[in-house]
Amino acid sequence: MSNTLVARLMERATRSPEQPAIVAGEQVVTYGELRQRILAAAAELTSLGVGRGDGVILAASGTPAFAYGYFATHLIGAMAVPMDPQAPDTRLAHVAGRVEPRAVFGARAYEHPTLGPVRAIDELAELPDRGGEHEGPALDDLADLLFTTGTSGTPKGVMLTHRNILAAATNINSVLNNDATDREVVPLPLSHSFGLGRLRCNVLAGGTVILVGGFKMPGEVISAMQRWKATGFAVVPAGMAVLVRFGRDELAALKDQLKYMEFGSAPMPLATKELLVELLPHTRVWMHYGLTEASRCTFIEFHDSSEHLDSIGKPTPNVEIRVVDEQHGELPAGEVGEIIVKGEMVTAGYWQDPERSRKTLVDGWLHTGDLGYKDEQGYIYLHGRKGDMINVGGFNVSPVEVEEVLVRHDAIEAAACIGIPDPGEVSGEIIKVFLVPVDGADRPSRRELVQWLKPRLEPYKLPAAVEWISSLPKTDSGKLQRGVLREREAAARTG
Repeated sequence: MSNTLVARLMERATRSPEQPAIVAGEQVVTYGELRQRILAAAAELTSLGVGRGDGVILAASGTPAFAYGYFATHLIGAMAVPMDPQAPDTRLAHVAGRVEPRAVFGARAYEHPTLGPVRAIDELAELPDRGGEHEGPALDDLADLLFTTGTSGTPKGVMLTHRNILAAATNINSVLNNDATDREVVPLPLSHSFGLGRLRCNVLAGGTVILVGGFKMPGEVISAMQRWKATGFAVVPAGMAVLVRFGRDELAALKDQLKYMEFGSAPMPLATKELLVELLPHTRVWMHYGLTEASRCTFIEFHDSSEHLDSIGKPTPNVEIRVVDEQHGELPAGEVGEIIVKGEMVTAGYWQDPERSRKTLVDGWLHTGDLGYKDEQGYIYLHGRKGDMINVGGFNVSPVEVEEVLVRHDAIEAAACIGIPDPGEVSGEIIKVFLVPVDGADRPSRRELVQWLKPRLEPYKLPAAVEWISSLPKTDSGKLQRGVLREREAAARTG
C-alpha cells in the first residue's frame, strides 16, 4: 500500500490497537476496532459495486460510522463525497447527478425521490468483521470531492488527492504539534472541510477525536473536555462566542489542561481574541486562514502575535503565499492585491470544470479571490473579497443561490442578498435579503418566509433580516449593483 494517509492509519492501528481513536458519547472506538470497521465497510462497499475512482456520497456527519465509511472509501481507491446531512433533497440530487455515485449514505435510511434508496450511515457500524487485502490508492488518485458554493451560486466540486490531504494534515500537525497523547474535542460537522481536517490530522498523529454534536448545548462541550481530559479543541468563532457567553468560567478552569486550540472558517472579534489570551495563558491558541481548495494556508498564535491579532498570521510550513496585482506581479509590503497560495495541499482542480480550474490554478498558484496585503514582518492581512460570498458562522453562502430560491416564491418578483455584521458577534455575518414584491401579492413575514425556505435551503443560508423595496439597483446593462445595497446598509448602521 502506498504512503497515503489511510495507509498510515491502518499501519498505526496495527501497531497500537488499544489506543482510543474516536469517542462519541459513551462509545470509545480503539484504533484496532477502527481498523476492523474500515475493513468491514470496505468489503461492504465492494459488494455494492464500488470500485477505484467511483464516488461514494456520505451525507452524514458526527458519528464514528462516518469515519468508517470515509476511510473505507479511500482504502478501496474510491472517492469520498461528504455532504451536509441537512442539505435539501434537491442539493443531494444535484450533486449525485454530477458525480453519479455508486453508493449514497445518509443520516437515516429513506427513499430519495430521484436517487432511490439512501442507506443509513450507521449500517456501517453494524457489519460483521471482514478482513481482506487492499492495494490502496496512489498519492495522486482522487481522495475527496468537496462541494462548496461558488460566487456564481453553482456548487463547485473541489478535487483533493491523497497527496493533498496528507500534505495538509502533515503541515497542520507540524504547527499544532499534535501527537498520540492528544485528546481533541471536535464539535464540528465532519462533512465540512474544517471538521474533516481535524479527523484526518488526529488519526495521522495517532491521537483521539472526541465527537460532540455542536454548540446548541455548550455545557456538553465543556463536559466532554472535562470528562476526557481534552488537550485540544477545534472550534469556529461562532461556537466560541457561545462558549464565552455561557461557559467562560468553566473554560478558564481548563487553562492548565488544554495544550492547544484551533479556530478557523470565519472572522473573530478582536475583543474575543484578547479575552482568550487572558483566560487561557498556558494554551496555544491558533487561528488559521484557508480554503476548501487549500487547507490551512496561514496560522497565527494569539499569545506570540498579540500585536498582530487583526492579521491572519504567516504562511503554514511548506506553503508559499504572495500578494499580486491583476497581472500576477508580486506587490511590495503594504499594497493590497489578491492573495495566491502554493503547496502540495492545493486542490487538483474543479470537478468537470476545466475552465474554472484553468483560471484559478495558474502555474501551480491558487488564486483565492481574497484581497489582502503583507506587512514588513510577513504578517498577512485580509482586505475584503473579490467576490460576494457571505460567511455565516464559518459557512460560505452564495447570495446568488439564496436569491434563486427566493424568486420561486409567488410573492417575490426579485431578490438581492448581502451579508451584514451580526450584532450579537456570534456568526460574524448574517444574511439580509432585499425583496421586490409581485404586484398585488400578500407579502410574507420574515417568519413565514423562513418557514417556506427551510425545506429548500440549509439552516445557515436562511435570512436573518428582510426588507421590502420597490426596485433593485442595477447598472445600465441590467446587472445587480449589490455594492449599492451594502453601502446603503452600512450608512444606515452608522447614521
